[in-house]
Amino acid sequence: MSGPSSDNGPIEYVGKTDRRAKKTAPTAASPEPSADTAPAAGKAQPARFGWLWSVGLLVGIAGQIVAYVAFHEDVRAAALSFACDVSACSAAGMTTAGWLVIAAPAAILVGTSQFMSKLAKPGRVALGASALLVGMVSTTFIPGRGQDLLDLLDGPGSNVVADGILWGFGTAGAVLVFRIALFFVACKIPAVERRHNMVALVGAVVLIVGALPVAIAKSDPTWVRAAEIFPPVLTMNGDTLTRVAADDQRGCDGVLPDDALLNRRNCYLTVRAEFTTDDSDAVVTFRAVLYSDEETADEVRAGLPDRLTPVGVTGSTITVLSTTYSWVLVGAAKHTDGHGIATDERPWVLWPLRQVNYHFIGVQAGIFIDPDPTDEIRPRTP
Repeated sequence: MSGPSSDNGPIEYVGKTDRRAKKTAPTAASPEPSADTAPAAGKAQPARFGWLWSVGLLVGIAGQIVAYVAFHEDVRAAALSFACDVSACSAAGMTTAGWLVIAAPAAILVGTSQFMSKLAKPGRVALGASALLVGMVSTTFIPGRGQDLLDLLDGPGSNVVADGILWGFGTAGAVLVFRIALFFVACKIPAVERRHNMVALVGAVVLIVGALPVAIAKSDPTWVRAAEIFPPVLTMNGDTLTRVAADDQRGCDGVLPDDALLNRRNCYLTVRAEFTTDDSDAVVTFRAVLYSDEETADEVRAGLPDRLTPVGVTGSTITVLSTTYSWVLVGAAKHTDGHGIATDERPWVLWPLRQVNYHFIGVQAGIFIDPDPTDEIRPRTP
């Protein structure tokens, strides 16, 4: 009997099999490249061009600084004009605009401190650029040395905007005090410390948002509404003028037969009023159209032709066109029944219109003066 072949013995077979396996099996140290393990060329692109984000941010910052230095007055005027246009110069709208001058950068500052570290790089860049832009707009409302806040603000509702800014400063101060107090409380109470960020965020939001309704409730009128400007009865020079109609509207359509005359520049709103007087049978129709500034109002007035009659006025009428501050005034006077106005009647027919104009100007200026009854335009009954 012959012995078992070397190829068939169990020990030799297992040993050979193991050696073959070692030769043919891939080692863990040098795996074969595959589609899953092969490096993706596209993944290196962001790292290669990531420096562009930093360059873009620097260029953006430099551009905003240059724009601020060159156009800060225009930026401030545009912000006020936008607020007046959107809100029709209401007390609530202009107070909110002033409040946002401080509250908006304060809110962004709080948001930045809470979320900046949690954002990806594009998000951090966008948040930083937004914070810079809002902050630069807000700084155009900060007075410099020897200036008062009202020195920077001009146009309709500027006093109310100033009040809103002061409320915004108060809100920012309250948030700062809250954050300081929260820090000391968190040092003593572990439960507060664990939820510090959430408590800080919620508290800041409550303080910032909660101040706005109070600011609006405490704000003064903007004196651009008919009911604010004209009381039901005016007493001037011993005469009693009775208001028979008063309203206001957005824009200036329907004031003159050709709407394009007043719409050549953006008009915010129109105040309307009608009065009778106990001095005579004269009736006054008054229209006041609000623009962004005095220069715009003067430009629009210069383009109005003479001998215009306001829409809705019939009969023999005398029309007077003028400006005061950022308003274009369109006034008409006539007899109650619309009959012709004789030459000797002209002074006293125009007299109540002059009184209404003086009252309107007094409201805008804050100084009330009765017209001189001995001038060319005078009352029927001295």
